[in-house]
Amino acid sequence: MSLPFPRRTFLGGASAITLSACDAGLSGVHWDLSMPWGPSEYHVTNAQRFADEAHARTAGQLTIHVHPGAVLGLKGPESLRAVEEGIVDMADTAGFHQVGTEPIMSMESLPYLVEDIDELAVLYGLMRPAVEAACARHGIRVLYVVPWPNQNFFFDADIKTVDDFQGLTMRTYDKLSTDLVVGLGMTPIQMPSPDVVPALASGALDGAMTSTTTAAAQKFWEFLSYTMRSNHTWSCNILMINEDSWQTLSPEDQTRVQALAQQLEPEYWEIARNDDIDKLKVLEANGMITQVPDAELMAGMQRLALPIWRTFVQQTPEAGPILEAFLRATGKQVQV
Repeated sequence: MSLPFPRRTFLGGASAITLSACDAGLSGVHWDLSMPWGPSEYHVTNAQRFADEAHARTAGQLTIHVHPGAVLGLKGPESLRAVEEGIVDMADTAGFHQVGTEPIMSMESLPYLVEDIDELAVLYGLMRPAVEAACARHGIRVLYVVPWPNQNFFFDADIKTVDDFQGLTMRTYDKLSTDLVVGLGMTPIQMPSPDVVPALASGALDGAMTSTTTAAAQKFWEFLSYTMRSNHTWSCNILMINEDSWQTLSPEDQTRVQALAQQLEPEYWEIARNDDIDKLKVLEANGMITQVPDAELMAGMQRLALPIWRTFVQQTPEAGPILEAFLRATGKQVQV
């Protein structure tokens, strides 16, 4: 980092943090990477592998300190601002966390737009230039992008019909998921991942939406009984770095690190592809019941999608051409 140590204190709705000079006096370039995800989640193990291989490829000139579990006091929605302002060099954040600042970064989480990870790859290929341009507006470079598995609803109640959603309190994570929950008659409480387990434990939530990856890491079976395979949305994580921090690397090492990111990204997509089924088995082994919505229930959820798409495009005009190109590429006969 170009900022002198000790670094500034960050106050952004989270606990105050001050990054100390943990790397002061050490040779080479040192970057701090903030991650809100738990240490066992594959985004963290991916990041640690990236850090280890970057260290090796730069002959020890670059050391990336991976800080999982929001230990630096930074939650997902604060990540872009923290990297932009140089509070941390790097962050791994979900695109939907930045919907209030750069809405285009959350486009893949439009409900019932994407059916599977192959379609997600098509969509992100179309929207990635816009995402990178959005990050660049904040002095941030994108290193790699890796998806979460498809999202599920998790409940303690047995949901058979749309009417069964009425009055339940559901954790959401952005405006798009909140709009879907409201349309289903539930009460949304928007919160980042680290806050979900305390809310479940206190009874503040009747249910939560997330991936099987996070549900297994957070031991949802201690609070909830059902995994509904709603497949209502998808999301990707972005590994981002402050441009000033990036420029502290030599041009040769920049090339090596960029090449490493490009090499690992496809491998990390395969990890995401396989992790959903693996973690669903973990949930079932611990007593959770898997539900697949019948056609009527799924149709009742999907009917809410188009109005949300239209509103998003109206509010984010650059999304319109991307959405049209995606619908053409996937052969979806939808009039937005």
